[in-house]
This record gives sequence, C-alpha cells and structure tokens, in this order.
Amino acid sequence: MESTLSNATLLMFIGMITVFFILFIVVSGTNVLIRLVNKVELNSQEVPFAKFETDSIQPDIIAAIHASVDVITKGKGKVDNIEHL
Repeated sequence: MESTLSNATLLMFIGMITVFFILFIVVSGTNVLIRLVNKVELNSQEVPFAKFETDSIQPDIIAAIHASVDVITKGKGKVDNIEHL
C-alpha cells in the first residue's frame, strides 16, 4: 500500500512538472514569435485618405473617430471606412 501511494505521488509530480515545462515552452515561443513579427516592418505603400460620404455622418463625429483611432493605435492605424449600422 505504501509503495503504491508513493508511486502515485511521484507520477503526479512528474506529470505536473511536465505540464509546467510544456506550457513554459509554449508561452516563451509565443513571446519570441510576437517580438520577431513586430520587428519586421512591411514596405506597404501609403494609402491615400479616402473621402467619406458626409451626408449621413457629421464631420465632428468623423473627426472624433479619427482622433480616437490615432490615440489608440499610437498613430499606426487608419480609418478606411465608416458605416452607419
């Protein structure tokens, strides 16, 4: 009985260590991949500012949307289309 309990405990700890090690590898690999992808800068051409139909959306709302996208994306995001839902 004592041998069975110690074997079960040993297997439990080995399993827990294995799961922790695999999760550590997954998280570390994901972080490395994210950093590598963020360092690569694509040479995309700048898209000219598209004209919006201002019949349905007021200009101050368009300006607020542009300002909020600029703040949230730290100047990297662009508004291509605004639609009324």
